[in-house]
Amino acid sequence: MWDRHKVALMAVILVITIASAAVLYEINKVVSMPGEYMVVEGEERKLNLNLPFGILATSESEGILLLNGMEVTTRGTSISSGNPLLIQTTAIGNTTIEFRLFGLIPIKRMTVSVISPVKVVPGGHSIGVKLYTQGVLVVALADFTAIDGKTYNPATEAGIMIGDSIIGINNTKIRDSDHVIQLLGGCKGQEIKMEIKRGRQTLIKSIKPVKSQEDGKYRIGAWVRDKTAGVGTLSFYYPETGVFGALGHAITDVDTGLMLSVEEGEILESRIASIQKGERSRPGEIRGIFFEEQNKLGNIERNTEFGIYGILSKDIENEYYREPIPVALRHQVKEGPAYILTTIDKRIEKYTIEVQKIANQYYPEPKSMVVKVVDERLLEATGGIVQGMSGSPIIQDGRLVGIVTHVFVNDPTRGYAIFAEWMVQSAQIESGGDTTKVDKTE
Repeated sequence: MWDRHKVALMAVILVITIASAAVLYEINKVVSMPGEYMVVEGEERKLNLNLPFGILATSESEGILLLNGMEVTTRGTSISSGNPLLIQTTAIGNTTIEFRLFGLIPIKRMTVSVISPVKVVPGGHSIGVKLYTQGVLVVALADFTAIDGKTYNPATEAGIMIGDSIIGINNTKIRDSDHVIQLLGGCKGQEIKMEIKRGRQTLIKSIKPVKSQEDGKYRIGAWVRDKTAGVGTLSFYYPETGVFGALGHAITDVDTGLMLSVEEGEILESRIASIQKGERSRPGEIRGIFFEEQNKLGNIERNTEFGIYGILSKDIENEYYREPIPVALRHQVKEGPAYILTTIDKRIEKYTIEVQKIANQYYPEPKSMVVKVVDERLLEATGGIVQGMSGSPIIQDGRLVGIVTHVFVNDPTRGYAIFAEWMVQSAQIESGGDTTKVDKTE
């Protein structure tokens, strides 16, 4: 008898535990939703809510949206959520929704923003990217022999690290690596104050240069770099202001892997010189040629985790898209056919791909989706995704949905892409085109 009671009690406890876990999961799902939920005007959205939530919704003006068929008013509208919760939009504006567990306990407040779609012109242009860092970047530390025959490394002794940026010496701002050599030579072996940027920190290091036995110049034992250059792909531009985005990922230093801090930079027209085809365990590469003086397209203002951004200095065109197209919100992206725009010869071409997997992202993150190249022309020419194609825009159902960012090392036909929504957000292009007009000069 006791055993049966014990088994029954354990079964009840198990059921309660499972039910509690399910309730907590559903609550966490609602709590984890973003504070702002964007929906395009005229669109319908469904939210799956498996618990009885009560909802109090208040609109900033009348006629913005309906919840489960009920119009949300400025005075406030109370409804039972049902499953799913149907959101129907009728006008641009904001509505505040408060989710209440069992109609009593407030657990989440969210703003539903009904917006007009942002529209940009897709890129696909091959571009040269030239970036000047803030100060100079320390890419290596190495001992050297001084004129007294002893080995020194003043930089290491002062606590300077690979990845630091040297931005000043004795209150003089550093221009480039030659400027560092000049200032070290002028110190005549006296201790100097070196201003260092390390991440978001600014540090002052005291360091005493030592004269090298090799060439008689004063050294500190650090190798530095002041600029970087390469080839990539333009992702999109906003013709009203000239704002552009490219690459879909940060420019990092080849030696340290750290994101470079931009002092200034530019994008230039690039001509494809050669292609190294991608193979398993060996990523391919597009090699381009660009000339600084004649072919400048624009200035780089920011280097971020989600790409590089700046302002075009001349008008450019995409022959496939003479007019801007809508930027998809992340929930509008779907698995299935799409195509990329990219340049592997003399002009932009369309190539078929498949969106194979979509990440559930509420906030900007890389690796939003997995894509696979299926176009036989591109597979024959490059083997799939190669270096230099980063930034290629992805078009699906007439919308810009993503940007190619990385290739899978063990499968060059596949790679990652970032939601176009995240890049456009980083570019600070607002819905409806409410950005300041910028004059473009040759």
